[in-house]
Amino acid sequence: MDPFPWYETMRETKPVRYDERRECWDLFRYEDVKRTLSDYETFTSTGASDFDPNGNLGTLLIDEDPPEHDRLRGVVEEYFRPGNLRGLRPSIRSIVDDRLDQALEDGNEIDAISELTAPVTISTISRLLGVPEDDWDLVRQWSSTMISDESGRDAIMEGIGKMYEYFSGLLEDRRRNPESDLISVIAGSESVGEPTLSPSEQRAFCVFLFLAGHSTTTHAVGNALWTLEETGEYERLRDGELDWQMMFNEVLRYRGPVQSISGRRTTEVVELNGTEIPKGERVVSWIGSANRDPAVFDDPEEFYPTRTPNRHIAFGFGPHYCLGAPLAKLEGDVILDAVTDHVERLEVDEGPSESVELATSYGFDRLPMTFHPRS
Repeated sequence: MDPFPWYETMRETKPVRYDERRECWDLFRYEDVKRTLSDYETFTSTGASDFDPNGNLGTLLIDEDPPEHDRLRGVVEEYFRPGNLRGLRPSIRSIVDDRLDQALEDGNEIDAISELTAPVTISTISRLLGVPEDDWDLVRQWSSTMISDESGRDAIMEGIGKMYEYFSGLLEDRRRNPESDLISVIAGSESVGEPTLSPSEQRAFCVFLFLAGHSTTTHAVGNALWTLEETGEYERLRDGELDWQMMFNEVLRYRGPVQSISGRRTTEVVELNGTEIPKGERVVSWIGSANRDPAVFDDPEEFYPTRTPNRHIAFGFGPHYCLGAPLAKLEGDVILDAVTDHVERLEVDEGPSESVELATSYGFDRLPMTFHPRS
């Protein structure tokens, strides 16, 4: 499904509208979406989860407002700063090179999702957390069950139970034998001699970071490869004529992996674009529409890899700005750098198999491509 023509229609005709079937309010214009994401006093995240709507995972960073949000985020925020993540570059590059070598061993055809972006992002977050390499595939299988649209509630709950049990064991081990990994940071978090996170919060935090730490980046880099091939801009990136960061920012605006955020409720009556939203209503912020709002972006339906300024909000805005944004940018940089080192020319082999959730994401289940190696 291509949602962008629908966004354009809604921005022009119903920028704020109530959907009776879904029992929520949809926002489509940039300024309204930006306000909803940043004004947590009017649009609260508490009790409005879209990441864990059934409350299976417990207390999550994404579902809390300041100051509770700040308490949770403060435990790991330093760990995700760009300067602290730079040391991961060699290990990520090694993973990418290995995946490319394996994928191209028997020919030039590759599924860029299952053979490249997904294994790299899963391996990276696993290594960052401190999951032993022998367990990477096991944890990936559990997480796949939890996020699959085809999994029933029993299967999802079984996957959650297994991940909880697994991370509880790792946390206990790191309390006794801390290492230089993120699980050790979470397990050893203290404030004035008291644990900042309870054991159940620590466990939920590990599961959340693992799940959130790979799926969106997998889609973002897949979208980048597709867009570069589709627009004919790959050669310019390969030859160093494009700034990769500027190009990746434009991919995030143009085809961001997160299309909407529904985890907000109004705490009071609020008026947006002349429409009154009552107190206690669920609000869906359509980020994908906001990032193509012509009131903010010139020629928003066009992909300009050198677009500047680029005020996209693909990573959110305000207190809930994506914790993992620096990691996603680093992974995108390393993957695209490795591909341009190895690949002279790339082609999409067939129409991409899009997996577009109307309420959440934009990306691929599969992205069959041909990578023509550099001589």
